[in-house]
Amino acid sequence: MDNDGPRPHQAGKALSMREIILYNLAGLTFNLFDTILYAWLPYFYIPPADSNLTRYIPLAALGVILAGGRILDAVTDPLMGYLSDHTRSRWGRRKPYIFISNPILFISFILVWNPPVPGESLTNAVFLGAVLFFYYISYTGMLIPWFAVLPEMSPKNDERVKIASVGVAIGVLGALIGGGLSGPLMGSFGMFRMALMLGLVGLVAGQLTLYGVHERHRLNPDEETPPFLTVMREMFADRQVLSFSAMIMFVQLTYQLMLMNVPYLTTLILGRSEGDASILMGEVILSTAASVPLWYRLLGRYPKRTLFRAIIVWMAAGFGLSFFIGKLPFFSPFMQAMIVFPLVAVPIGGMFITVLGLIADITDYDELKSGRRREAMYYGIYGIVRKTGWALCSLILVGVYSAFGYSAENPTGVRAVWLVCGLSCVVGLAAFVPFRLGDSKAETKTIMGL
Repeated sequence: MDNDGPRPHQAGKALSMREIILYNLAGLTFNLFDTILYAWLPYFYIPPADSNLTRYIPLAALGVILAGGRILDAVTDPLMGYLSDHTRSRWGRRKPYIFISNPILFISFILVWNPPVPGESLTNAVFLGAVLFFYYISYTGMLIPWFAVLPEMSPKNDERVKIASVGVAIGVLGALIGGGLSGPLMGSFGMFRMALMLGLVGLVAGQLTLYGVHERHRLNPDEETPPFLTVMREMFADRQVLSFSAMIMFVQLTYQLMLMNVPYLTTLILGRSEGDASILMGEVILSTAASVPLWYRLLGRYPKRTLFRAIIVWMAAGFGLSFFIGKLPFFSPFMQAMIVFPLVAVPIGGMFITVLGLIADITDYDELKSGRRREAMYYGIYGIVRKTGWALCSLILVGVYSAFGYSAENPTGVRAVWLVCGLSCVVGLAAFVPFRLGDSKAETKTIMGL
């Protein structure tokens, strides 16, 4: 974790691809774990009633556990950002948290799939809540400091877009490993051994990312540390931050909701096995990866704020079309899903690339106003609103399934989830209308009159 030595980008040279890849390996870890957790955890703990699989906890308990865990996770994001921004150590402000959190994340991830009681039990609910507590805390402890390094890697918009683009590609690889291999490995070895094998991949990638973390800013020994609540009030008082935050909460939850819905869609509407859910998830992930060059090119031609609005509209249309999978008058239901899902996946790729650049722009905007570099706090804010949306996912899924049904005889709830995703995108688009920040510090300074 040595933080000494020359930094080519600090001397004005372009970042090397090796630096960019190493830095982004943590994205493989997060996407690998997230894809498996959100695709299979609900199906594992509360399988469909007619599936002959073991149910471990009541339906309502899962909703409360996942929502409560994500709310806790969300609340700790800005706190972790605050701690990281104001940390003074020989390794910098970010590396210590990544180094400590990654092994805890791995251990808690594999324990999720080993409930202590072989059947529906309150003990399993308490166990899942406790394990997810450590999962979410360590996830935050690694994610926020790692995210906060991106604006420090380079002040140039084109390099930031390049870092984010490579990051999406590597993140997609992690999601592809998780989504594509989890089903077959689960069928061959069981859920726990599948998680252990794939979790080791995430653990190694997370540790390797330390070699790509290079910081450009350090706190002065005499720099003041303002109170946490004061910093939070300052940030959320800004209209640009509020516009971005509300948009993220409503738009990004749709990706998680989509992953959670795919296994139910596959078995209840398409009439296929659990393993085929991995095929659909793999297709979504590959489509997301294939779209990276498109979005990288478009981000070089159009403002991020304009392009992101178009992305949201595209996502809403794709989710609306997903409602009709299995009812369209051509091909088999499975082939209909194979055709429709890429239409949603392509704009999702653009969302993941563009959002990181938007946060870097907000960080530059804050520096223009306050004179401080508070990258981790803004990624913490991104985390709190994004994970609040994820918490809503659990409640939405349980609520929609309970209200409309999620069985082979009545899969209406599974279809209704797609309409909820489309509506959520529309709400997010409305919230994003006031956002005006430019693609560079100079442009933002002019637009905002600073």
